[in-house]
Amino acid sequence: MFGHGKSRPRFLTDQELAQRVRDVVPNRVNTALQERPDSDCSDRCLCHDITRKKVAELVNEFSDGSIERTNAVYVLECQWKTVSQRVVREELRLQNDVSWVGEAQKNRRLVYVGVSTRVPSRLWKHSLGRGDGANFTQMFPPTRLLSIQWFKRESDAYRAEELTAQILREETHTGVYVSQPG
Repeated sequence: MFGHGKSRPRFLTDQELAQRVRDVVPNRVNTALQERPDSDCSDRCLCHDITRKKVAELVNEFSDGSIERTNAVYVLECQWKTVSQRVVREELRLQNDVSWVGEAQKNRRLVYVGVSTRVPSRLWKHSLGRGDGANFTQMFPPTRLLSIQWFKRESDAYRAEELTAQILREETHTGVYVSQPG
């Protein structure tokens, strides 16, 4: 047999990925978003006294027990604030349109969907807000981690990121803006 008898794990189809997302993520996110948005931060927030160790502990709470926890799609709730498009373009040094700022501010809750092969490090960078995170999280800093799903293949995680954002747009309550890069 080709490959010394070892079969390669197959890629998941978009339908399989979407079902994995639908089975877990919308329920987690909707349950978390039912909490008051202006409630005091808990010790599990991403906005106060954030350290690498604290982020790693938060990530471990979403562990499914699998050994291969390298490719993940994560969902963050972000802080709502008023910021002008001009300020965003200046702070981020962007030349292109930033209409996403106005769209985000029309909603009461902000959610960011991302993907990473090094989740604790990536979430820590988002929470610092110093240019290492995404443009969206620099303008609307993350306040808490809502969900993580793990994938064996990086390609499956990137496809699942897009599907997660799409499914959350369809299945979250009104007044929630879902941002996803790319």
